[in-house]
Parts: sequence; C-alpha cells; structure tokens
Amino acid sequence: MTVAVLVGLLAGAVGAIALIERRIFLAESLTHSTFPGAVAGVVVAAWAVPAIWGGRAGYAVLSVAILVGAALMCLPMLALARWLQGVPGVSAQAAAGAVLSTGFALGYLLSTWFAPLPLKVDGFLAGSLLNVKTTDAWTAGVCLALTALLLVTAGPRLAFHAFDPVGHRASGMSARAADAAVMGMVCVAIVVLVPSLGTILPIALIAAPAAAVVPWVRSVHALVIGSALVGAGCALAGLAVAVLGELSAGGCIGALCALVWAGSVGTRRALSA
Repeated sequence: MTVAVLVGLLAGAVGAIALIERRIFLAESLTHSTFPGAVAGVVVAAWAVPAIWGGRAGYAVLSVAILVGAALMCLPMLALARWLQGVPGVSAQAAAGAVLSTGFALGYLLSTWFAPLPLKVDGFLAGSLLNVKTTDAWTAGVCLALTALLLVTAGPRLAFHAFDPVGHRASGMSARAADAAVMGMVCVAIVVLVPSLGTILPIALIAAPAAAVVPWVRSVHALVIGSALVGAGCALAGLAVAVLGELSAGGCIGALCALVWAGSVGTRRALSA
C-alpha cells in the first residue's frame, strides 16, 4: 500500500510536467525502451555475482540490477531520440515511435537470447506491486522527495519554458537545462515504477492522471498537485481491486487510470454542452 501511494504521487506529479512540456509520447517510448536495460541488468548481475563472490544472485541483487539497467538504458535511448529528431523530415512523434519500437524489440531479443532468465519476462513487462520489497518503498520515497524538491525550486522556470520557450531563451535561461530536468524526472519516475508496473504499464500512471486533471485546473501548481493525488488514488484503488479480484495489480491500475481519464473527459464535455 505504501509503495502504491508513493509511486502514484511520483508518477502523477512527473506526468503533469511531461504533459505541459509535450513529452508524453517520448515518455511512453522510454517506458518500453527500459525493457532491454532491465534484462541486461539481470543478465549482468546473474553472471557477475557468481564470478566475483560465488553463489547465486539473490532477489534483492536482481531487483537493484533491474533498476540500474533500466536507468542506464534511458541515456542511449534519449540520445537516439534526439538524433532522430535532428534528421530532416522526422518529427518528434516519429522519433519517439522509432525509439519505442527499437527498445521493445531489443528487449525481446535479449530476453530470448539469454533465456532462461533468473526472473520471468512477465515481471519485466507488468511488474508485481504485490511483491515489492522494503527497498522499493525506500527508493520510491527518496525519488519522490527529490522530485518534489526540484519542482519547488525549479518548477516556475520549467513552467516558463513550457509555455513561453522564446521568452525563456530570451531571458538567458538554458533550454537544455530545462529539457534535461524534465527528462531526468521522467526517467527516474519510469525506473522507480518498473518493479511495481513493469516496463509497459507505467505510462498509464504517468499520462492519465495529468490528462484527467488538466481540464479542471488553471495553474501548473494545481495541475501538479491534482495529478499527484489522482495518481495515488488510482494506484491505491487499482491495488484494492486486484487484491479483491485476485487480478494483476498493474493491469487493474492501468485500466482504472483509463477509466478516470474517460470519466473526466466525458464529464467536462457534458458540462460544456
């Protein structure tokens, strides 16, 4: 339950920033492209631990290896996306789609090449919120605190960059630093969500709460707080449904996020009619 609240708050808050920065599709591509990093991390840990210390790598070591591998894989995938966006005729959406396809295909290639893996492939794809450990809770808590600190100190400048990039640049502020901060938060959120939701489902908890809240608010501050609360609510409610129905926690959270977004859009349109 604690992990559900923490990851929901983190994903919702980061999703709000990704939404105003128009980075949702790129965030989706990164969630899928962490798959090969997670597989590579497990493969390296499963080989290195016996070679260095003897004995098999335990679950705790493999869990850390997943996070490290997923985080490191974000860097080349971001570099690939930036390079593709610089190619004439390639839009940002096309670049993100190419990164998504490349990353996911590479993940399946590695999982097949090094089969059998110490962990099931399903664990990489959908995660297991019901099986997270204390380490995952601490990791999520620390990353949430650091993200909140960054939003408090640099939030206004990030909003300035999102809504007026020309004015932001004319004021002497660095667009590259703003982009790095946004994508850094997105990557951290995605990596933290891997143990709970895998490499496919995190985009639901990142994108849907912000998309559901944005029609009802008039400030970035309200969007961030509202998205974080909705994200935590979706994570908790999805976990409860999964426990009661003996279903996949990640799947229930993803489905509930979609329902919340659809309900928000439908209600807004009904009130505007």
